[in-house]
Order: sequence, then C-alpha cells, then structure tokens
Amino acid sequence: MLTRILHAIVAQPKVYDLVQFLAGASAMRRRMAARIAQLPAPQRIVDVGGGTGAGKEVLPPGCHYVCLDIDPQKIAGFVAKNPGELAIVADATRMPLPDASLDAVIFMFVAHHLTDDLLDDFVREAARVLRPTGSLVFADPLWAPRRWPGRILWRYDRGSHPRTPDRLREALSKHFDIRHWDRFAVWHAYVLAVATPRDRRV
Repeated sequence: MLTRILHAIVAQPKVYDLVQFLAGASAMRRRMAARIAQLPAPQRIVDVGGGTGAGKEVLPPGCHYVCLDIDPQKIAGFVAKNPGELAIVADATRMPLPDASLDAVIFMFVAHHLTDDLLDDFVREAARVLRPTGSLVFADPLWAPRRWPGRILWRYDRGSHPRTPDRLREALSKHFDIRHWDRFAVWHAYVLAVATPRDRRV
C-alpha cells in the first residue's frame, strides 16, 4: 500500500524531478553532457523516456530536441516548462519517427522499467531511427545488491527490472557497437554507454 502511494506521488512532474535529482540524475547528466559534447555535432536528438525533459540540459546549443515519453502527465510537465518545444507521447519500442532520421538517441534511467523483450525491442528501434553515424547515449542504474543505498532505492523504484552490467552490454551489443562504457556510483551504481548502430555503420 505504501509503495503504491509513493508511486502515485512520484508521478507528479515536480516531485518526479526532485526524486530524479536525489537519486543522482544531476551527476549522470554532467557525465552525459561531457560525452555528448564529444559527438560529431548532433543536430536532431530524441530523449526517449524523457519525462519532463531534464535531458535537454545535457545538449549543446543549437540541437533540435524532442522529448518522447509514454506518460502523458510527464509530457504535460515538459510542455508547461518548455512551451513551443516538440514533445511526443509514444512507446519507446514503436517510435513514430522515420528510419535513419536522428543524430542521437538519449535513453536515461528507462531500461529498468522494461522487460528483457521490451528492452531488446527498444534497442532494435533505436538502431532503426539513428543515422549510420548517429549515437545511442544510454544510462541506467545497475543491480548491485552489495550497495545498501541502491537496495533501498530499488525497493521503492517503479522499475522492476534491474540488470547487471553484463546483461545491459549484451542487450546493446545485439544492434550496436559500444564505443564508451563507464561505471560509477552516486547512491546507485550506474552505467553510461555510448554506442553506434552496427547494421548501418559507415
């Protein structure tokens, strides 16, 4: 009962942003910003599972940013903060975007909400929408049971599919070549990866 109440509270856009901050999202975004800055001038970027659009903070000026999330409430929070910006309510595994149309896909703190089959579907879909020289920038907390802060966070997280780094690497490697792989810890242990689509690589 308590867990359900907490989930309902966290679904509110402002509370969601606060919880993301407390869980270490700001530290992750700083690392992501450094990696994205090294990409070859990304112009068109979609933030998949972008929530209220905090991923926009990691992008260099001049990027065309799209926030995509399955939750209309979070997209409403993004639109309220960013009037006139493009937002899409859609499923990460069936993005309404053309083939090879994006320079980068951001996928931050979403994978643990997906079953193994859905994660595989997303990885395939990300490879489809990226240009051959595009990049997937992927970040997720890890299943590391020896870390007690992480165990507490996992207890109340709505995501019920925490994974080991080996499982995440295996999932990404089905359609991507991994160019960067970084593990670090705040409260959770995390992985940050940058990968290029294999099937259409040039």
